[in-house]
Amino acid sequence: VSHDILPLMRPAIKGYLLKEYGAWSVLIIVFLIGVGVSRSFSWSLVPLFLALGLLINSKQTLTKWARRTEDRTSLVVFLGQIFIATAMLLAVFGSDIPRLLPLLLLPAAYLLMNKLAGEHFILTEVLGFALISMAAVLVKFLLTGDLDMRLFLGVALYFTANVFKVKTMLLRKMRYRVLTILSAVFAVIIYRWMNIPLIILLPLADNFIAAATLYKVKLQTIGWMEVVKSLLFMGLFIYYY
Repeated sequence: VSHDILPLMRPAIKGYLLKEYGAWSVLIIVFLIGVGVSRSFSWSLVPLFLALGLLINSKQTLTKWARRTEDRTSLVVFLGQIFIATAMLLAVFGSDIPRLLPLLLLPAAYLLMNKLAGEHFILTEVLGFALISMAAVLVKFLLTGDLDMRLFLGVALYFTANVFKVKTMLLRKMRYRVLTILSAVFAVIIYRWMNIPLIILLPLADNFIAAATLYKVKLQTIGWMEVVKSLLFMGLFIYYY
């Protein structure tokens, strides 16, 4: 019987899996940055990663439910993922949870912008990657007890700057070219203000080149370029931070 049921379940399961590989790769890289800058390890990181993965994956069911509010299955799956992830986070952080409550402002802002402007609005996407960047803070807080918002800004500025770069390459519009340059410059200014070594932002040199030249590459190539850049950023950040 189980062999007959499994083929029927696979399409349903796939329908609730988020296929935004960029978001998953950023989560993994940001998570590893948190581990690297903490210079330590704990097995509690495993449930933390699973909880964050559930929260990111819940976007898929939230989107499905938002498009068809009568789809109760999507709503139940969404709420189930949120409940399980919350329970795991409560178990991981325990009595330290009150110190993390102010961080809820960021997911609230993301959900509000998603509702008002849609998931592909530029500010929604920026908030989304900023939200994923919070994983580094949670990892370091778990391992060291330090709620390092400087770390959050250092990571978030890089990944949000790349949102504008990807928009530039896809839409090839002047306003995104300008925003790509401004976001990279802003990251440099804030890094200097926070006394974070500027060499960490070396991968953003590609953003200036892309905005200036609009070089033509395939969409898949853009994705792999961002992965390679992010891996370089991760190495530089862990070494110099």
